[in-house]
Amino acid sequence: MDAALDKLYAQVPQPGCKGLCAESCGPIGMNPREHQRIRERGVKIPHRSDALAQLAETGDYTCPALKGGQCSVYDVRPMSCHLWGAVESMPCPYGCRPEEGLLPDAEGHTLLAQSLDVGKPDALNAEQLERLKQRFDDPTFRRAVREYVQENRPTADPGKAIAHWQSNAAERGVGVPRTSRQTRPRRRRA
Repeated sequence: MDAALDKLYAQVPQPGCKGLCAESCGPIGMNPREHQRIRERGVKIPHRSDALAQLAETGDYTCPALKGGQCSVYDVRPMSCHLWGAVESMPCPYGCRPEEGLLPDAEGHTLLAQSLDVGKPDALNAEQLERLKQRFDDPTFRRAVREYVQENRPTADPGKAIAHWQSNAAERGVGVPRTSRQTRPRRRRA
């Protein structure tokens, strides 16, 4: 599994990270083996749903792999982190950019889908991967993906990200406590 993941990671151009984007780190999904590799380094990343619940409840989430503003597991970071700053819909807000240019969204999201499938008996076949790539031929779909990524990045607008995840929780019938940021403003006494 490690060799299969590393082969996929090698297809992602390096954006020349300057180490400025720690606040962009947030809850992500990853392959179970990626999760295990990080745990083997002594870092316990919460499951994505638990991290999202924390973000919705408190309005804050800090990746446990961040130490002094730097990723302590950079060499075994998951595909989502590899793609940050390397894909059209996930550009680095600090200008880090691969010399060879950003990957098209279709390629980036295909690599992500493939990384999530490594080790699964029912992994996506070539036809399914091709259909995923073809979805990105639709400009409306590409725009929706870019907007989703931008609106749900903590650095884009934390309030929007929290509201989005709280809305998702409400749609699924999960109650989310109000945070202090969401309480009504105090009325001033006249």
